[in-house]
Amino acid sequence: MLKKENRLSSDFEFNVARKYGRYYESPLTHTYFLIPKNYHGPTKVGIVVSNKFSKKAVERNKVKRIYRKIVVENFEKINKGDLWIVIHPKFSSLKKTYEEISTDFNKILQKASISN
Repeated sequence: MLKKENRLSSDFEFNVARKYGRYYESPLTHTYFLIPKNYHGPTKVGIVVSNKFSKKAVERNKVKRIYRKIVVENFEKINKGDLWIVIHPKFSSLKKTYEEISTDFNKILQKASISN
């Protein structure tokens, strides 16, 4: 579980990251990375899975848990400070295994030049 200080919490943070952040698309996610102006603090991450993804809460929560675990395991790579990340999983990630999702997320980190 991410610490509270490392989670995006307000609609404002999510909306700003989506509007002004750099957008990266992969087969499994839409991801936004933003270094906000006038913000100096820890890296914050938010995962958004809407009702459009699936009407079943069990499926939405499963995908959120997988992405949370991946973010926690890769947090030392992305913890550069002054960074907001918003992750929108695609419906195709529902049928994928943990390893496939993790590989996809690491590719996005490399594409975004976040990871070493």
